[in-house]
Amino acid sequence: MWQLQQGNAPVTIDTRALIDKVLARYSGEFTVFRELLQNSDDAGCDAAEIRFETAAFSGLNPEAAVNPGSPVLPDLKTTSATRWIFKNHGKPFTPQDWSRLPKIASGNPDPRKIGAFGVGFYSLFSVTEAPYVSSAVSGKEMEFSWDDEDQLFYRFGDLPLTASGDQWTTFKMPLREAAPMPPVSELMQFLASSITFMVHLKNVTVFFDHHCVGQINKFLGQSQVIPIPTELKRLSPEGNMIVNSVQQYPITIEASVMFPRCDHMRMREMKVDLVVFTAEVDVTVSEKLSKELNRCMKKNPPPSLKYSLIYTGKDEYDQSCVYEQQHSPEFPSAFRGLRADLDGAIHTRVFIGHATAQTTGIGGHMASHFIPTVERESIDLVELLYVGGFLCRMVYGLEVSKIQKSWEEAVAGEPYLSLSRALQDQHFLHLFKFFTFHHSTPSSKVAELLAKSFYGCSTLPLRILSSVGVRGAPDVRKFDPVFAKFLKSLPMLSKDVTQDCEHAIERLPGQHKVRAISPSDVLQDLRHHILDIEELLACLCWWITSTQDDLALSAADLLGAVTLRGTGGAIPLSSITHFIDSKVLGPHIPPNGPLPLFLIPPGISMHFNYEELTSFGWGEFTVVSWLQHMSRPDVASVDEKYDFTRSVDWASRVLSTLCRVWPKLSEDMRSESREVFRNKPCIPTSKGLRCPESSYLPVADNALFHHLGLPIVSPIPGFEVDEGTKNFFLSIGVRKNPPIQLLFYQMPSTGNWTMFNLIDYLVQEEPSLTSEDFSTLKSSKIFMRESLQGNEEENTCHCIDKLYPPVDVFRRLRLPIIEWSGKSEWMDTSPEAQLLYRIGLNRFPPLLTVVELCSSSDVGAQETAFEYLCNKLHLQYSHYKPEDFRNVEFVPAESNGRTCLKKLGEVYSGTRWKALGFFAVQDRYLSMPLHQLGVAQHPPTSELLDALEKSPPPDKSIASHWFEVFFDHMAIFSTLDLIKLSGLPIVPTGPPSALKLLPPTQCYLDPITKSVLYAELFVSVNFGTKANHFLSACGLKNRVSTEDVAEALIKNPERFFELAGGYDGYLVELRKLAYQSQDISNDTLHKMSRSPALLGLRRVKTEGKAGWDYEHQFLTYQGITIVDDMNDYQLFSDCLFIAPQEEALERFYASLGCSYLSAVVLGRCNDLHEIPSTKTCREVQSLILERLPLFVENYTDTKPKVTIPSNPDHLTVKACKKILVSKTLVSENRKRTKDVWAVARHEGDSIELWISKTAKRDMYEVATSLCRLLFGTNKMNTTVLLGTILSADLRFLKRGGFLVDQISQQHGDTHKAARKERLAGSISTTNPPQREAAPQIPSLPCTADSGLLTIREGSSVSSDKSLNIAGHPRASRGVISQSYIRNNVEKAMQACRFTGENSAVHTGVSQFLSNDFCTVSADVGCLRPIGHVRNIQVCIDEGIHDPGTFMKRMHGPLARFVDIIITLSEIYRIPTATLRVFYDVSGRCIAFNSRRIIYLNLRYFEVWHDEQVEGGSRQNAQMTWFLALAHEIAHNLTDLHNSDHEFWFSAICEAHLVGFSQLLRPTNTWLRYILWLGLIVLIVLSAFLTKHVTSDQHTY
Repeated sequence: MWQLQQGNAPVTIDTRALIDKVLARYSGEFTVFRELLQNSDDAGCDAAEIRFETAAFSGLNPEAAVNPGSPVLPDLKTTSATRWIFKNHGKPFTPQDWSRLPKIASGNPDPRKIGAFGVGFYSLFSVTEAPYVSSAVSGKEMEFSWDDEDQLFYRFGDLPLTASGDQWTTFKMPLREAAPMPPVSELMQFLASSITFMVHLKNVTVFFDHHCVGQINKFLGQSQVIPIPTELKRLSPEGNMIVNSVQQYPITIEASVMFPRCDHMRMREMKVDLVVFTAEVDVTVSEKLSKELNRCMKKNPPPSLKYSLIYTGKDEYDQSCVYEQQHSPEFPSAFRGLRADLDGAIHTRVFIGHATAQTTGIGGHMASHFIPTVERESIDLVELLYVGGFLCRMVYGLEVSKIQKSWEEAVAGEPYLSLSRALQDQHFLHLFKFFTFHHSTPSSKVAELLAKSFYGCSTLPLRILSSVGVRGAPDVRKFDPVFAKFLKSLPMLSKDVTQDCEHAIERLPGQHKVRAISPSDVLQDLRHHILDIEELLACLCWWITSTQDDLALSAADLLGAVTLRGTGGAIPLSSITHFIDSKVLGPHIPPNGPLPLFLIPPGISMHFNYEELTSFGWGEFTVVSWLQHMSRPDVASVDEKYDFTRSVDWASRVLSTLCRVWPKLSEDMRSESREVFRNKPCIPTSKGLRCPESSYLPVADNALFHHLGLPIVSPIPGFEVDEGTKNFFLSIGVRKNPPIQLLFYQMPSTGNWTMFNLIDYLVQEEPSLTSEDFSTLKSSKIFMRESLQGNEEENTCHCIDKLYPPVDVFRRLRLPIIEWSGKSEWMDTSPEAQLLYRIGLNRFPPLLTVVELCSSSDVGAQETAFEYLCNKLHLQYSHYKPEDFRNVEFVPAESNGRTCLKKLGEVYSGTRWKALGFFAVQDRYLSMPLHQLGVAQHPPTSELLDALEKSPPPDKSIASHWFEVFFDHMAIFSTLDLIKLSGLPIVPTGPPSALKLLPPTQCYLDPITKSVLYAELFVSVNFGTKANHFLSACGLKNRVSTEDVAEALIKNPERFFELAGGYDGYLVELRKLAYQSQDISNDTLHKMSRSPALLGLRRVKTEGKAGWDYEHQFLTYQGITIVDDMNDYQLFSDCLFIAPQEEALERFYASLGCSYLSAVVLGRCNDLHEIPSTKTCREVQSLILERLPLFVENYTDTKPKVTIPSNPDHLTVKACKKILVSKTLVSENRKRTKDVWAVARHEGDSIELWISKTAKRDMYEVATSLCRLLFGTNKMNTTVLLGTILSADLRFLKRGGFLVDQISQQHGDTHKAARKERLAGSISTTNPPQREAAPQIPSLPCTADSGLLTIREGSSVSSDKSLNIAGHPRASRGVISQSYIRNNVEKAMQACRFTGENSAVHTGVSQFLSNDFCTVSADVGCLRPIGHVRNIQVCIDEGIHDPGTFMKRMHGPLARFVDIIITLSEIYRIPTATLRVFYDVSGRCIAFNSRRIIYLNLRYFEVWHDEQVEGGSRQNAQMTWFLALAHEIAHNLTDLHNSDHEFWFSAICEAHLVGFSQLLRPTNTWLRYILWLGLIVLIVLSAFLTKHVTSDQHTY
């Protein structure tokens, strides 16, 4: 609770500390004068004085006060002032003003005044300790002072009466420390900038003592209202402010400054003219905002305010810069702070009456009624900045309009256009830089908000000056010196604006962006502007040098937009298609000749190279084009002097030009040039202008042609005729020699010219022969054919293309040969031969001719033609296609001694096919390229199959030969072919006299020498290694399989029985089928069970014989019964066909569906009435409990179906008068009744054994009843074993190998106990506690070398050190030594680690459990190793299909299984070399142990766990195979599935349980699995211990 007596205490204030903290926020210069000037302006004062007084002048020194001192101004830098005085004659202090003055934070409530926080006056405490204020008008004074405890006090009273008429309000500040006055220049700069935006204050004078050192005067000009454009949005975004009007008025500020030691104390005069734009703003704020502002500033917001901006124009700015340069750095201008800042906007400030520390970010100062912070050096950002941006945009628009007007006036006066444009560019550059928004400090938001308002307050884009006048920013493009050369009407920024304002232009907002010049801009400008040559050159140069990947403008688009101003008018560049290459035709073409209009003027094309000109899509104007243009009739007809078919001079100039460039022309261009001159009279000759074909070069070496009067080419004036000129004339068609036809005419007239002379002449003149000459030679019949065998009629004239060279092979082919007897020996390489080949002599016969000769009836010509075709196939007949000659019989073939010509599809290159009746190529042609000729190596498989089907091999030798041939060509047979062959009867079997053809699938390769039965049942063949391999591919079987034997048995069981040698042989084969039933398909097994193929036996009583005879019969599964109860069988043996009584056969019969006898016999016992128990009952009960464990230990075939009784509570023996059992065979509906001595029943958890009082004692019947009840079977061996154990003497059983020592010991203990009872009967009436019977220790197998399992002396922890015969320690209390268990577990582990060493462990395959967990019949020999996975060998059963791909197919399950196994092997610390993974076809074997090698079945892992492990769940798999490995490791200590094995299995699990639990831990389920494992171990241990505890002594 509050202490009521204390009451409320006021908060104390440390006034000194509070004022110091307020003053700490005033970090700027002239803080005191800034506050006093603002207060003066708020008081309506128009003049103020600032005085700096020394001690002498202020009257503190009386002598100095009388004499004011020297009129010379002292050194202001060294002379200290002791007092500052500030005076103004504004409105006098009111009582409210005097009451607020001593109150901190009691500001002026007038919303029109700047002062708001009431702390400005206290800035005086930054220089003085005792400020003094007096007001002469009000006659009051107030003085402040501090006491010793830093508490501020003030004295307020009336002024003393004086005679002075002073009307000033005075602030006196005795300085805390004397100091020189501030530098005059800096103080005047401060006053000039402060007075600019003052409302009332117009004059400030500064004194030092009585010296006037400076004065500032402000003069206002006449204001002018500026209309607000309609596109400007006057209302602020929040709707709190609206601009009513904007005014412009000039301000002139004059300053008089006295600079010490300068001009003998003369005042220096200076002046500045400014233009101020002021916006009148109405303010409307919400009530909530009004209250918030009132709470903050203690006054309401003003209803209206003004926002001012100083704008300095280009001329004023330049003038101020010049004036600034005239002042020395020591005495700067007083108006430096008012000059515009165009470079970085770091000097222009926001004014709240006076300048603050906040910069505007633009080139000019701003002033308004902002909300200041306490120190008034920065401002809070309010919506008022929108008005500032609005005002800037309006001033900018006003100035741009002035520039636009000047620009238009300059355009009207064209003589001064360029000068005026440059001037306007400079004015716009100044304007743009002035309104460039830089970073403002300390608050960057000021410039950002101003810029946002500047660009966003108008609905129109920003207007800027371009190369064509003022345009909207989106319509203007950035300056580019390249485009500026030819784009004359595109609005573009000037170079100066682009360079000086690059960053400002880049920062323009989206709708005001000035974009770079785009291809579309270029096209638009070019479409509206005709270019001169210089502009066109600049345009083309730009396009060439531009990166075409970045330029979305094709040459076609550019040329389609450009128009050239030519001498004859405008020339659209889209009409230009060609150019003259200045390096090729340019120097040679006559300039005054006719040129086409589609040609770019040479004066332009000469500035570009070939690649550049072709990039426009123009083609080269070649000499061919020139010739074709001049040869046009419409061009040639214009002026005769430029027609080369009419003007000899022009023809000479054209020919001379063409001759000069002729060596550089391509062959195509030469051909086109010749085509122009063809049939045109353009060659000057001795007979005028003639066509080239009718003109001849001058000839002087052959008098034969002089008399012909041919037109000879005339010399061209000014053109030297040399060898090159002659070649030129020859190239365009001028002839060197007369036409060949003329020579043909001359040959008969002269009589001394032969064909050989003609050939010699033609060889000499071959280079000059024309194509027409060669055509004439080809078509003329002037060549003789060689006669055959003196046949003169054949010596006639032929065309050259009908003849062949005179060589021997063509003579043998009977071809027409050219006559060459008058010449030297024929040589293909001679000039004469080459000439004849050129004019048409056949080098070799055509392909069709050769093939026709190959099929000729002329044997000599036919053989020669075939050899010639084969030899020349690659060189001369590479175009040969076999399919073109499929129907021509031209291939020499033979078969079975017969020769003939065959078609390609009827003959083969393999000679071995002749034995099968097919035709093969004759042997002498086998070295020829028959394959390329189209001769197949072998017949198609379809024909081979047809041949085999229609004509199979007639005997074994032929079959062997055929099959070997097929083996050599196995690759040609497809899978379908082999399948078809497998069913064809093509295999000859049996003796030649009784030959039989069988399909390969019904034959076998086995010699079948071991079994006469198989030799009779199955057909074996052997045609040799190759033939056998072929038949194997067709289905021939390598050996007789179990499936085959089963099929043979089903097909004819009687014959099978006979061939097998009767019952015993048949039983042997049946036993094989039983053992290998997994190799028999399910279909075959199903067929066997339903066919009368199963052998059944029935006992038959024969008269006169003491025993039984057996008859057999082949039945289905329904007619055969499996004997599993001998008693029942004795009753019904005469009416049952039973399966052979062998375990393997019985299981086989059961798998086929045969019923067990116990399933078809129903038993019923008469009602039993209990009589008093007899001694026999007790004896039988004791005997069974005593002997039954011996039987269970030695009988491991089947696990008990019910709990084995171990004490009298579990076994009750009752007596009755008579037991009559009635049995009914259901299948035959026969009934038998039998009187028995004993019968057993299962009642609840115990067994009841009834014995008959009247029947004879028979322990065999007890054994029969117990076996049927405990194990569900009544087999003879089982019943006999139990009956023997129950009936025989202990000594007999001991000799038989049974462990009866414990029973003997129990008998001895019983006798001793009885004797003690008799001796102590009189002492006590209660029975003493009975001694615990020692449980039997699990036995280990005894081997020759028992060193591994020998227990060293002292190894047992029990007191009894004796060993039993099995080598086990006997503890007095039956406790097994833990060290004994650990040692033997370790030895079981070592048995896995030292594989192959001689050790006392079982070396055979461990026996089956009843559930086939591991199998006694596991045959390691039938497993074939196929590879390794991480050092673990993988084996598969021989019956696995396609073993070669097993590892690949099972890669995933194998890898996951091996990973599980290796993880568990690390827990057991056994090497992976002792582990195997196997995969079988069927069976229930999960794992087995063979010679200490543990085999684990992949098939079970794949079915049980692979899907889980692949999905990430490994726990179940690890659990199963952890136990499986423990089970098989235990078989290293015992080979049986008995209590010994269960004990060691449990011990091994327990020893490695911790390590296994750590394996499961990461899954967060390890605890659950540990508990589960522990439960398993406890169950196994309990089962073991329960079996070995005497039931009547102790119960666990």
